[in-house]
Amino acid sequence: MNKPPGITSNQEESSQGSAVAISSNILLTNCHVIKNPKHTFIFRDDAGEEVYPVRVIFQNQKADRCQLEVWKIKLQPVEGVRSYGSLQIGEKVYAIGSPRSLTRTLSEGLVSGLSNSKNSDQKLIQTSAPISPGSSGGGLFDDRGNLVGITTKSKKDSQNFGFAIAAEDFFRK
Repeated sequence: MNKPPGITSNQEESSQGSAVAISSNILLTNCHVIKNPKHTFIFRDDAGEEVYPVRVIFQNQKADRCQLEVWKIKLQPVEGVRSYGSLQIGEKVYAIGSPRSLTRTLSEGLVSGLSNSKNSDQKLIQTSAPISPGSSGGGLFDDRGNLVGITTKSKKDSQNFGFAIAAEDFFRK
C-alpha cells in the first residue's frame, strides 16, 4: 500500500493494528496502536486500498483505551457487547484482528482467566486465542458474536497466552 496522505518519507509511519466498530462512525482500539494521533488512518480491504482519516475522540493512555471517529464512510458495527461479569472460564471465544497486515484473521480459544489489572480497576480477560502483533485493538467475541473485549497483548515466549481489555471498560471515561 502507498503511504497515507500527509505522511512523508521523513516522518515516522503510523503503527499497524486493528479496531472494532461500535457504531456507524466510532471505533474502539488500544492507544498503543496509535503512535502518532496526527496521522491516524483506517484502511479498508473490502473497499480496495482506500484510506480514510480518523480522529481520536477519547484516550486513556494508562489504561490503553482509545476511541476513534471516522466521518467519510459508514462502518458496520458489532451486534452486541457482553458484560465482563457474565463471562465464564472455559468458555469459547474468537479473536479477530490483522496480524502482520492479514486482515480479518480469526483465531479460536478459551477464556482462561479473568482478573483486574494490578495498576487500575481495569478488567482483563486472559485467553488462549492467539494474539499476534498487529492484532492489538481487534475484537474478542463470544460464540454468539457479542464483543467481550479488545485484544491488547500477549506474553512473549508464551504460546496462546493473550489478554483483552473488557469491552465494557471502553465505555468508561
